[in-house]
Amino acid sequence: MNMQTRYIDWLTAAAGADPRIRAAWLAGSYGKGIADRWSDVDAHLLIDPAHSDAFQAGVQGWLEEIRPLVLYRLMFGGQMVNAMTDQGMRLDVWLHTGETTEVVEGQTHLLYAEEGVLTWTPHPGTELTQAAAAAELDRAIPEFWRCIAMLPVPIGRDEKLIAAAGNFLIVLLLTDVLSVASGIRKDRGVKALNSFLPAQYRRLVEDVTFLPELTFEELARFQLRLARIMQEHGPDICEQWHVDYPQALEDATLGYVAGELRSFGLETTLEELHRLP
Repeated sequence: MNMQTRYIDWLTAAAGADPRIRAAWLAGSYGKGIADRWSDVDAHLLIDPAHSDAFQAGVQGWLEEIRPLVLYRLMFGGQMVNAMTDQGMRLDVWLHTGETTEVVEGQTHLLYAEEGVLTWTPHPGTELTQAAAAAELDRAIPEFWRCIAMLPVPIGRDEKLIAAAGNFLIVLLLTDVLSVASGIRKDRGVKALNSFLPAQYRRLVEDVTFLPELTFEELARFQLRLARIMQEHGPDICEQWHVDYPQALEDATLGYVAGELRSFGLETTLEELHRLP
């Protein structure tokens, strides 16, 4: 029995013994039944409205009685506790208030509930919808090119660490776009990618994600290798989902970046690109 399973058992007992709690359930990986030894525990509690304020005020102590905490943060206006136990287990606890609440079939593992307080809604399915795909592409592609356009900024300011940090934000934006090609609805957190990113795209990104040394030349090459993948595959993914690819944004970004890199004496890094505007 791993530490998450033990904690869930203790949480279930504590919730069932507390008359202020009307229901307790798990979402996330444990709710879907796909958890492993590295999964967070995403717990939800439905609190009787008459006791919600008092419970929220004392929730840290309530959780400490289950297992000592080394991290405790109350977030989203008191709706969620973000915590870590003394064993290093990551924990999110969402606090709901009301007589009833909705939970999703296939994404919820019930721990405890009073009769009639939970309404089960159908599973949304695993297929990515046209609207969701379009929204993701419309969000991630422009943000990707906006971040690429900032490449000259840390070079000009001699900020190598900022440039390195930006590299991995750009990796995540690129993989958001490439994941849309799978047609699978992304229903897991940021720490799970392989289930949604097609293997051929994952290998492409893995092959170019390296930084042999912390120089501005290598930092620029890193981002331009990612830009090449977007150049070569972004338009096709947009066509797959009948979304307009922002070619003018790509052209403007790369035109600006190319001019700045030439002014820095880094014109050889432009060889990483598929094409310049």
